[in-house]
Amino acid sequence: MYKVIFIDLDGTLLNDKKELSKENLKQLNRAYSEKGIKTIITTGRQSGYIQSIYDKYDCHFGDYIISNNGAIVKNIKTNEYINKENIPLKDLFFLRNICLECDLNYLLIYTEEHAYMEKKSFIKTQKEIIVDNIYDFLVNKDEPLFLCTTGGDIENIKQAINKINKYPKLTNTPICEYNVIIDNKTYHHNYIDVAKTGSTKKSGIMKVIDKFNIKNDEMIVIGDGGNDVPMFECGGYKVAMGNADDIIKEKADYITDTNNNDGVAKAIKKIIFNEE
Repeated sequence: MYKVIFIDLDGTLLNDKKELSKENLKQLNRAYSEKGIKTIITTGRQSGYIQSIYDKYDCHFGDYIISNNGAIVKNIKTNEYINKENIPLKDLFFLRNICLECDLNYLLIYTEEHAYMEKKSFIKTQKEIIVDNIYDFLVNKDEPLFLCTTGGDIENIKQAINKINKYPKLTNTPICEYNVIIDNKTYHHNYIDVAKTGSTKKSGIMKVIDKFNIKNDEMIVIGDGGNDVPMFECGGYKVAMGNADDIIKEKADYITDTNNNDGVAKAIKKIIFNEE
């Protein structure tokens, strides 16, 4: 019997407008009310962003969250931490230089509550705070960072990955795709997440299942992008979104519909309630 659903946000639970559909909301609440299955958001987003999702939607999410790709694992109601692994500023300095050398379009960093972006070309943003120099900005703030995201031309990203791979203190995800609808226009770009070595969605999930003695066959994982690859390595029943990257679909036990067509709800109905 399943006990928990570990679920990604962007491209998975949320549609491209960054909304949680009524049907997804209904089925998540149904899974809890009828089967006692809790949902744990497992995302690269910062904890503050997850809190905004909790506040906006009347959904029974679990008390625990996994944010910043596993760098933070905590009880969102009591602020009790299971894990908290920040990236030292000297490593951010190294990464920023790589972004400049490889002519990447932006460097986005997540603290626990905020998202800050340094950009050198036009790119639509949502709620990120734009700064001129991320490193100089954080030097003057007592606000640890937990995850970095950078993107641009694929060949430039590949060059950056080669440089990051030579630096043992940082690790990156495979190249991911990102879609967002802003002002009724869809924006698409490629990116990678960069974190402290050892901080992944897998490491976050493992801390949760160890704490609560959750067995492999008692969990479902749902995702769509390259940063979800470690999550799929945890085991459990693996669900890929219809819009997922090929690397995710290849590892999935089941491929559901897209994030814009209630794919999460359809997966829950099939896997948990045996309904089409």
